Formats: sequence, structure tokens, C-alpha cells
Amino acid sequence: MNKQATIEELTILSYNALGIERSKRRRTEDAQARAAIGASMNLFFSQMGIGKALFVDRSNISHYAKKHKENLSFWPGYKHIFNTVNSIVTEQCKNENIQDEIDGLSASIEGLIQRQNNLKRKLIR
Repeated sequence: MNKQATIEELTILSYNALGIERSKRRRTEDAQARAAIGASMNLFFSQMGIGKALFVDRSNISHYAKKHKENLSFWPGYKHIFNTVNSIVTEQCKNENIQDEIDGLSASIEGLIQRQNNLKRKLIR
């Protein structure tokens, strides 16, 4: 799965877990969801990609990341939303990283087997 597809999937999963619809509305609940999702994904993905999925500009994602600690302390409701979203994002990204590592090892193993076979052919001659 490519990065943008992963961002889209995580965005959908996050909104579903929160029980709200993805939108550009300015209600507190919607703004908190965008900020929490943006801050959580900012550790793993590009701000451009996250912004596209959240219907905001890249600079908004930068703002969410910058204000994240403050929001956790002072924005009522944000901490709960962030914790919900962050558990989804972190778990999914861990799984993707593990799968990427497995894929990389598989490719390395294939290359080593080919190299081994080439060396065996040279040895026999």
C-alpha cells in the first residue's frame, strides 16, 4: 500500500473510531479531530499527504504539531480524542514497518540465494 493510501485509511479508521464524519466544519469536535489526527500522523508521514486527507493545507498540519503539547493540557476533550486516534495510527504504522522489514528481508534472502546458486555453479565447473 502506498503512503497516501495508508494516510487515507488511517484517517477513515480514526474518524470511525471517534464516531464523527470527516469534514471541513469548524465545530470544536471537528477541529480537535483534525488536530489530533494531524499531530499523530505527523510522526510518520509528510505534512502534504496528511493535509490532503484532512482537507487542509500543509501549514495547518505544522500548526497542529506545534500546538500539540499545549492542546493536550488546555483544550478540553482534545486529549481523549488524541489518545484514541494515536493508538490507531501507532499500531497501524508499527504493523506497516514490520511488514516493510519482512519484505526487505525476503528480497535480501532471494538475492543471497541467487548469489549462492551462482557461486555453486562456478564451483562445479
